[in-house]
Order: sequence, then structure tokens, then C-alpha cells
Amino acid sequence: MKFSRNTKFPFLFLLLAVFSFTSCESDFDVEEIEGGSQPPVITSVSEAREDVPVTQGVLENTYIIRGKNFASLTEIWFNGVRASFNPALTTDELTFTSVPREAPYVGQENTLRLVNLHGETTYDFSLLTIEDFTEATTTEGIKTVTLIGGDFSETSKVTFVSGTAEEGNLVESEAEILSVSETQVTVKVPDGIEQAYIYLETARGAVAQSDSYGFSYSIFIDALNADWEMSQWGGTFDVENTDPALGQYSIASYREGWSGLTFTPGTNISYTGYQALTVSLYGTVEGQMVNVVLNDFDSSPVQLKLISGQWTKYVIPLRDFYPTGGAPALITRIDFQESTNTGLPQYIFYVDDFGFL
Repeated sequence: MKFSRNTKFPFLFLLLAVFSFTSCESDFDVEEIEGGSQPPVITSVSEAREDVPVTQGVLENTYIIRGKNFASLTEIWFNGVRASFNPALTTDELTFTSVPREAPYVGQENTLRLVNLHGETTYDFSLLTIEDFTEATTTEGIKTVTLIGGDFSETSKVTFVSGTAEEGNLVESEAEILSVSETQVTVKVPDGIEQAYIYLETARGAVAQSDSYGFSYSIFIDALNADWEMSQWGGTFDVENTDPALGQYSIASYREGWSGLTFTPGTNISYTGYQALTVSLYGTVEGQMVNVVLNDFDSSPVQLKLISGQWTKYVIPLRDFYPTGGAPALITRIDFQESTNTGLPQYIFYVDDFGFL
């Protein structure tokens, strides 16, 4: 399956333009329609974009239900939550509906129920959604993502997808699945991923998409962004350090007390173009501290407490650097200053997965 967030479906869009699904109570007011004298029968359910039969649906997605005796259809229910449909687009053998956002998706009997003027029928149909994800790093330095939601019981594939087919830069990287439960799936992040959407596919034919994973703008992931330069005072650094590292390489920073590591862009970065700075740091002594500052110390330092022997991801809202106002138009420099202040001759910390969100 090719994943593209911009795939065009002219016929579908034309059809869907005729009607919309809303949560108004009036959506359930259905005129009596003449048609057969038997209860409805469901023969298949298809995801509307590709019209491929599935037995699991994704919350808020649109589906085509096929069968017979739909002309007098009055109600559609997913796991006990009533869904909207448009009688004007319903024939005796077909109807369109969307799965309600509030429909429960775990711990259910997984039932799609149709009701017409002459009876009702049920169909085995589970529901799927990705509500959120969390990131972690194992003690071996392996980056993982845990998808949260459900029903993930029949997960068959997880793919990190960046770019689009239309723009000619579509990249699909299948992830190694580490664990699966009804409500969580943990995977190993494929090498080289900077920004991507995560697609989870199940054996029932459903595909759910996460929010964006990764960076809006990367400064260092295995290598320094070619548009940036590094410098320092009071120490040395190595941009091809292999242990510890979250991928192939990290930056090893060997510092005297209060010395620092400096990153400068070739072209200044818009302060308002991003929301936060994110970085993963690895400490080597207890109580180790590092100050992060912008624009040659014209900002307030944000002090980070590192954990010895462990990678920790930090997300710093850019507003935290200017808590009383005076934020600049451009970011011209970023410094990581050693600030442990315990009198050691040298402090070592490691930098990886660094950029803007």
C-alpha cells in the first residue's frame, strides 16, 4: 500500500461534497422511504477513499456499506454510538456513513448495527484510532515510539512515511514492531527518520495515521545540518561519537567548568517560525547541569538537569528564553554551556537529535 497524505480521489470528493456528516440531533431525522419488507443485510464495508473491503474502521473516516434492503434505512450504530448518514445518497443496496469520533474502540463487542423499517442486523466490525504517541530511548540507545489508542490487537505493520508521491519525495520506512497490546504498540524508529507520519495497519484492513513525528527543522541527527557551523570555548568536541549515540553518531562535548558548545546557522532562523527547541542530552556525572541560551546570551538561560548514563529528551518552548518579553525576530546562535559548578576539571555530555519543532 502506498501512503500519501495528498492522494486525489475526484469521484469521492465530488460525492462527499453533496453531503456532510455532523453531530446535530437533526441528522437522525429520517423520512420513511418505500423499499422492501425485510430487515437490512450487510454484505461488505469499504473504506471510501479506496473502496477496498475492510472489517475494521478508523474513527471519523467515511465508509461505504453494501448489502440490501437499505431503502428504508433509519439508523446506523458503531459500538452503541449512533452515526449519521444521508438518505438522499442511500439506495437499496448501498449507503455512506462516517464512524463517530466518540465511538468506543476497546473492550467492545465490535458491532456495526443497521436498522430499517422492518428490522435490524449486526455485523462484526471493530474500530481503530491513534490518540497519541510517546518517545523513549532504550539503555542501548535505540529510539522507540509507543502508539496509544486501539484496537491494536491485530496490528500487522507500522510505517513511517515522509513526503508525498505528488512532490516526488515519498519515503516509506517500515518499523520493527517490539510489542503489541489492545491499547499500545511499541516500535523501533527506523534509521534516518527526521520527520514523518506514522501509519499503523491491521490485519482487518484498517490504516490509522498519527500526528507528525520528529522535527520541523533538524540541526543534528547523525550529522550536523550542512547549513550550520559549530564552535566552542574551553573544551573540545567530536561530531562522530558512536557510543553513546541515538543513531550512528552523536556529539561528544568535553568541557571545562562554564565553557560551552556553540551552533550558528548560515542563514538566520525565524524566531516566530517554530514553537520549541528540542534536544536529547546524555549526562556522565550526578547532578550535571547544562544551560541552553540563544543569540550570544541575550536570552535567559534555560537550565537542564542531565541524567547520568541515560539519554533524556528535552522540549523547550522558545518563549521560555524570553519570559519577560523582548524576543528577537531571528535566531542567530545557540549555546550549550556547562553549568554543573562542582569543581571538576572536566565535564562530559553528549548531544543528539537536536532541532526545532
